[in-house]
Amino acid sequence: MTRVTARSCYAGLAIALAVGVGVLVSAGRARSPAPPDPRDAEMALASERLREFDAARRIRADFAHLPTWDELSGPEPYVLARAPQSPGLVGLLRGDDALVLLDDALHEVERLPAPAAPVALTIADDGAIFVAGELASTLARFAWEDGKLEPAGIWQLEDIRAIRGIAAGPAGWIYVAEEREGRLIALRLAHGAAAAGNPRAAGVDRVVARHEMGICRGPIRALRIADRLIADCVLDHALVVHRLAPSGAPSTEPPVVIRHDGPIWSFDAVATKDGLLIAAGGVEDHPLDRTIGAFGYIDSFLFLYRVGAKGGEAVRETAVNLSELGVVTPKAIVLRERPLVVTVAGYASDKLVELSFPDGPARQAAVRTEDFVPGSNAVAVLEDGRLVFANPLLDAWIAASHDMPPTVVPIAAAAGEHGFDSETRLGEALFFTTLMAPWNRAEGALSRFTCETCHYEGYVDGRTHHTGRDDVHAVTKPLLGLFNNRPHFSRALDPDLTAVVFNEFRVAGAKSGHDAWFSLASSDAPWVRLLGVAEAALTPEAMRRSLIRFLIAFQHRPNPAVLGRDGFSESEGWGAMLFRDRCEGCHEARLASDHPASRVPFERWESLVMAREGAVVWGTDTYAQTGVLPYVHEKGARVPSLRRLYKKRPYFTNGSASSLEDVLAGARFLPDGFQHALSGGAVSVTDGQGAETTLDAPSRGALLAFLKLL
Repeated sequence: MTRVTARSCYAGLAIALAVGVGVLVSAGRARSPAPPDPRDAEMALASERLREFDAARRIRADFAHLPTWDELSGPEPYVLARAPQSPGLVGLLRGDDALVLLDDALHEVERLPAPAAPVALTIADDGAIFVAGELASTLARFAWEDGKLEPAGIWQLEDIRAIRGIAAGPAGWIYVAEEREGRLIALRLAHGAAAAGNPRAAGVDRVVARHEMGICRGPIRALRIADRLIADCVLDHALVVHRLAPSGAPSTEPPVVIRHDGPIWSFDAVATKDGLLIAAGGVEDHPLDRTIGAFGYIDSFLFLYRVGAKGGEAVRETAVNLSELGVVTPKAIVLRERPLVVTVAGYASDKLVELSFPDGPARQAAVRTEDFVPGSNAVAVLEDGRLVFANPLLDAWIAASHDMPPTVVPIAAAAGEHGFDSETRLGEALFFTTLMAPWNRAEGALSRFTCETCHYEGYVDGRTHHTGRDDVHAVTKPLLGLFNNRPHFSRALDPDLTAVVFNEFRVAGAKSGHDAWFSLASSDAPWVRLLGVAEAALTPEAMRRSLIRFLIAFQHRPNPAVLGRDGFSESEGWGAMLFRDRCEGCHEARLASDHPASRVPFERWESLVMAREGAVVWGTDTYAQTGVLPYVHEKGARVPSLRRLYKKRPYFTNGSASSLEDVLAGARFLPDGFQHALSGGAVSVTDGQGAETTLDAPSRGALLAFLKLL
């Protein structure tokens, strides 16, 4: 649904289904009407039923208190690692805020509370386990006591929130990838040690040194290999390789950067005698091409790079089209050097691929493919060679071994904890797997892809791509929060979720050679049984209904900036007043973008912003022309939602602002109206009273503080 943004860029709604008969004219002579296609009537009736379903859900919805996706999505096993002590493995349950210990059969033997929404795990040289979460500002340490894991320290990191990756170094160094501000930070931790000259500090967990290592937009993982730290910056489309000093402190040597045209979703690396070998999984390193009438050049690829021991540039050794091999959105990669073997599983597809390079990475690989299940997000290798995967899609741990069917060990959700049903789970699978377009091909510009190819975890990919129309370029948009943010997308051509799902099916398989209105036997995708789907066949309407149910439930995760707080700071409060006076005329404080009556008064802003739902849309259903050219529609662009701005970079429809600071610095309040960017001969002037037409630095700072809460 990378095409979601894209799909809205196609004129003509798939659900504007004319049942009537047209008149064909050729060479000036009228022909007999074509016989009606019975599918047109079937689709029209399905569209009507789905619109009624959507409308009924909206009537009952309390838009101020819709559950956030993390409350509905299940236990979500997100990452795992081989434990330094028996038994087996440690893993994180993102949806259950837990660290779990697994035995060799993948059964849970111990569970401990972890920082909220834990997604980052690393094991230090002494065997201690560090865990961080994307909805927390704490770092937790766990250690082994008599064969059991026990909490063994916690660090309050205050300004560091939304940690997506951590790696452990020597001598107490921990490296943190923080998503909200896009920073890589090195921290040296003191665990329960007395500070020099202050014996009363004994037992206090402290940060004794801190180094800002650089900006990394959308960091999702960090890994230390020998004297290198590698960070995956998904919105920068880059792997950044930092040198570390022998002490573990960051060195002053410039990092090596591997940069692609599109996002890199995963990597693994090994140290070699002459540096590093890195295996990376990402989208095709080629500009997205919309001129073919579909999404072109967005296959999934494996890339192998060498980084020399003395730094310099990374050298690409090979690139393999994984989509051709049935692996789409690879998020789980294992690299072994001797012999050189890379094993890859895709989140979006049901294949496991092993690529062997007996003659080196620059040579053609020997390929072995086996049937698997989709949803792999991370992988660990057991002592016996088995691979174990964390699978949020199926809420299960999965084990794979050669020539054996995968072993699936589901994780039971606690009673009443997660409001998940099989129909919504099928909708999630339609969004994140190739189920929506199972017959796509990976040939030339044609690609096998899913919504997540351009919308990482439902948000964005950091790209500004050509739309295929004139000179119009556009950024991708988040696909969370669509339920109360219609009409959808920059051109606002999809009036409701029914239009969205019909168009998604149409665009997803536009060049597949198959009709978008298709049924699918469950035997064609037997893994759907693991979602609780019992039907022998999935009908076109049932699949669309499931996708609508999922999109209704797919509400934004909480903003970590508001958690644990109940009020604005002085700067944030001033920023809220500035926003009310300067910005809210367009970005209205509505709970549903197309319902003016849902606009909330300023007195309610603080409580709604500081709630975990962060429910205000901050957008309307109208168009505006604010100088961001070229306009995606003759009226401009639909006033967008400002929810979860830290997840949406870059900004504006054309991607011309790389940060919120850039957005505010470019704001112009002119005599004839507001402009985000000067265009069409507009100039920055003052009015007759000499009032400023730009925001001064203190005002920008206050507005920025407020915007970071949305």
